Amino acid sequence: MKFQKLTIHNIASIEDAVIDFEAEPLVSSEVFLITGKTGAGKSTILDAICLALYADTPRLDGTKMQGTTIDAKREVKIDDPRLLMRRNTSEAHVRLTFLGSNGVSYEATWAVARAYKKITGSIQNKVWELKNLDSGTTLTKDAEIRSELKVAVGLDFSQFCRTTMLAQGEFTRFLNSKDDEKAEILEKITGVDVYSKIGAKIYEQTELRKQEWTEAKLIVDSMHTLSDEEIEKRSCRMAELERQQKEIREAQKKDKDKQDWIDTDKRLSKEVTDATNRLREAVAVVEGEAFKQKETLVNEWNSTIDARAWMTGAVDASKIINKKEKELEGLAAEYAVILGGRMFAEQEIANLSDEIKAIDMLLDKEKDKASVYENAQTIVSLLESISEGRKAIVKSTKDIDSHNHTLNDELLPALKTIEDKVRLANEALGLAEKDVTKQEEDIAAIKLSDLRSECEAAKELLRNIKTAKERIETLAESKKQREELRNNLVEQLASINAKKSKLAAMDAPIHDAELKMNVCKENLDKQKDTIDKFASSLRQKLHVGDICPVCRQQINSELPHEETLSALVATLQESYDEAEKNYRRLQEDKNKIEAEIKTETKAYERGVKAFDKDQTVANAEAKAAEACRSCGLKELDDAARSNLDALEASTTIRKDNLDGKIKDGEQKENSLKKLRKDLDAKRKSLQSLTEDMKKAEKAVSDCKAKIDTAKTLISTRKAETESAAQRVGELVVGEWDIDWNENPEAFGDALNMAAQTYKANGQKLQSLRTRLDNAKTYINNVTDVTQSITQVMPAWKMTEAAVASKVDNLLDKANRTSNSLTAVLTTLNSAKESYNANKTKLDAFLASNKCLSAERLSELDAYKSSDIIGVNKEIVGFRNDVVAKRTLLDNATKQQTDHQQKKPELQEDDTLENIVERIDGYEKALGEIGEETGSIKQELKTDAENKHKLGNLVKEAEEKQAVYHKWSRLNQLIGNSSGSTFRKIAQSYVLSSLIHSANSYMRTLTDRYTLKVTPGTFVISLEDAYQGFVSRAASTISGGESFLVSLSLALALSDIGQQWQVDTLFIDEGFGTLSGEPLQKAVETLRSLHSKSGRHVGIISHVEELQERIAVQIQVNQEGNNSCSKIKIVP
Repeated sequence: MKFQKLTIHNIASIEDAVIDFEAEPLVSSEVFLITGKTGAGKSTILDAICLALYADTPRLDGTKMQGTTIDAKREVKIDDPRLLMRRNTSEAHVRLTFLGSNGVSYEATWAVARAYKKITGSIQNKVWELKNLDSGTTLTKDAEIRSELKVAVGLDFSQFCRTTMLAQGEFTRFLNSKDDEKAEILEKITGVDVYSKIGAKIYEQTELRKQEWTEAKLIVDSMHTLSDEEIEKRSCRMAELERQQKEIREAQKKDKDKQDWIDTDKRLSKEVTDATNRLREAVAVVEGEAFKQKETLVNEWNSTIDARAWMTGAVDASKIINKKEKELEGLAAEYAVILGGRMFAEQEIANLSDEIKAIDMLLDKEKDKASVYENAQTIVSLLESISEGRKAIVKSTKDIDSHNHTLNDELLPALKTIEDKVRLANEALGLAEKDVTKQEEDIAAIKLSDLRSECEAAKELLRNIKTAKERIETLAESKKQREELRNNLVEQLASINAKKSKLAAMDAPIHDAELKMNVCKENLDKQKDTIDKFASSLRQKLHVGDICPVCRQQINSELPHEETLSALVATLQESYDEAEKNYRRLQEDKNKIEAEIKTETKAYERGVKAFDKDQTVANAEAKAAEACRSCGLKELDDAARSNLDALEASTTIRKDNLDGKIKDGEQKENSLKKLRKDLDAKRKSLQSLTEDMKKAEKAVSDCKAKIDTAKTLISTRKAETESAAQRVGELVVGEWDIDWNENPEAFGDALNMAAQTYKANGQKLQSLRTRLDNAKTYINNVTDVTQSITQVMPAWKMTEAAVASKVDNLLDKANRTSNSLTAVLTTLNSAKESYNANKTKLDAFLASNKCLSAERLSELDAYKSSDIIGVNKEIVGFRNDVVAKRTLLDNATKQQTDHQQKKPELQEDDTLENIVERIDGYEKALGEIGEETGSIKQELKTDAENKHKLGNLVKEAEEKQAVYHKWSRLNQLIGNSSGSTFRKIAQSYVLSSLIHSANSYMRTLTDRYTLKVTPGTFVISLEDAYQGFVSRAASTISGGESFLVSLSLALALSDIGQQWQVDTLFIDEGFGTLSGEPLQKAVETLRSLHSKSGRHVGIISHVEELQERIAVQIQVNQEGNNSCSKIKIVP
């Protein structure tokens, strides 16, 4: 990810600022400094970047304060980023453009405002947007923005802060913390909490597997099965129950048949009686008076259908005749109005003729000026040209006088002054160039680049010497560890043999315990059968002298009481439980020892195999020899360490001498930079003066050009004016009130008005003539329509016209009246014919049907067709009902006769009550038999299923036991409820890797210290080369040492996840503890990050020595005593 531009508006103490990371000097700087007074707003720049990318800031995310504050009478949480808006402002925003890790350009914006843009308004919700500058799409939802940033940046907020904004205080606290605290801090810094989760998950899985094994074991122990004797007893009882069930069902069937015949006989007798009554009721309805009246109505209605239609037709025709006669009266009135409209139109034609005559007279008076009016536009244009030309000549004469004054009194003296300044600046620039050339020659003579190369080679040799020493120590440690591993293997083998001996001695006790358990089990099973439900119920039915149904022997004495038998079984159960418990305990001990032997044997075999294959010592020896060769030693021997010490001492002296020479050369370089800066200033000054001289020369040239242009314009205008006056004289004829040559503008205005009037009169005359022709044609068409109306209605020829008045659309109105008249007459004649025909037919029908009258026809016509159909359906329904009920009676009588022929043989006591009572008794007996049979079947079925399941359950329990033992062993190694055990182990190795990476940075900062960590622990120590490589606890280091350690750890951490790294790394605090050479080395190390990974480094500090060593700075300057700060980028 690459930062491009950051814009800040009203955030914290910064009012307005723009930081362009792609512009000079930031884009070329390896290290830049963010500096300013305490509280000026240096860290606000980091807050602004985080606001744009994550809508959160490090200072608010890490605060431990809780609660709310009042803002414009509303509660706002203390950690709300909106509170970063500057006080007494109404809006704030941050905008960051950047190139994502995915190669896409983005613009992230975070903004907040107050209501109505007022300072006193309540604070509004934030506006957070992410715009894809390549596609133009903009995301506005938080979830969508975070998802896209995950692709674009690859880091969440906490990861971004850890790898891009480093605070050394976090690592200082880490060095001085306890082991548990180190693990927690390391987990927080690296963002890896998976080890705690794995450890806790292992513990959780172990407990779960243990519970599964225990439950499976309980299921196996609780499984009960029947013996062969118990199964035989239950089979005999089943056969007896089936025989009893068969006998009962046969007796039940006979009584059931008798019950069914009696019930059916009663039902059939009742059906015959009911059918007789229903038939009698149906016949009474058909023979009633109401039924006969309905039949008469239907017959009369059907026979008068045509007569009623004739009567209705006559009535409808009469209504139409009355209506059309009224419409004729209305059309006569409309005809009178049309006549009045025609009179009005004839008057308008007379008026148009008079107006045409008046306009003809006006045009005849102006006919001698007609040619002037036709050329009026050309004449006016020429007159305007004459007037404007005369004015332009006067103005150009005045401009020439003004430009001559400016040229002689202002421009020429100013040009002379600037030419003198340019000459003096050229002389000063030549002297400055000579000084720079001399200083460059002096620096070249020193050969500073060669000195730096030699110094870097010396540093590289010292680093190689350091590496060689470390590898020699690693070789010694590897040899020691291999010897310890050999001793551990011997101890493991002895432990395995001892456990095998113990296992062999356990076979005899286990065999004895198994025999005892089986004997107790056999005794218990034999006695259990005496107290089960079947045996208990059997004993209750048997008495002295009875024959036992099981053994077929006579009972000679009283049977034992149930309590005595139960007590005996309980004692046997306790004996069996104790024997089983002892056997299982011994078996578990044996299984445990066998599992331990198996596990330890495999571990021993793996250890022997790994020991044989281990090449750690050989590899360490090869690496140590290679490291010695890189230092110039030919071979690795006992004197290698002392040779390395001597070489290191001489190389250190040589490096110090080179450092002194480089420092002198760098001072001369700084002096050269100042000379070059002064030279650049002189060049810029000369360039500025030269541009001013060019501007003065151009001003003189422009002024002279203006004078020449004005003279040319005067000459041209005079020629154009004379030509236009000659042309006007040719076109203007006749007598005029105004002289066009003396006052061309006034003459032009008068000519325009007269020409427009003449043209308007001509156009109006043409329009009036067209209107007159159209009016005459229109009135002729109206007359034709009125004549066609009087032909149809001759009586209307004597109609008097209405008052003469204008009638809109007179012709259309006349046509509509004519058409309406034709339609009304047609309908009226047709209605009269219909009335006469229907009246004649109706009179003939009534004459032939004396029993019917017109009033009766009206009554019948009041009935709807649906009413008559309904009545007819009722008549048919009543007659069909009589037929259906007679059929039902015949069928019921026949069924009763057939049933009497099937009468069964009934005894004296075979009443319905006795038969029902016997059937209920059969049902109860069958239910008891079925219940007992079902119980026995279910018991046998359950026993078969249990025997089938038992083998699988035992196997499943053993498998779950094996799984539990595996998890248990793993839990003993790295598991516990909180996950802290595995977290400590894993994080100690993460720490070791982090320390190794940090040492690579430490070597660039100082050749004195090396960080050490004991493998598998959190114990960090510091090895001091100046104190004979003595190691001491990290908690004893000083402030400056603490910063070097913290900076190394922070830079090592920033290397994590380099595929997602940001191109700029910000480091806050700590530099105040360094000065002199350590500070210079720290800055050089940070500069080297740019050459290694291309990363820029921004240091946030107010240390003055850093301001002297780092040229590129972002200065945050607080203005006076107010809260407003300005940002300035230098140089």
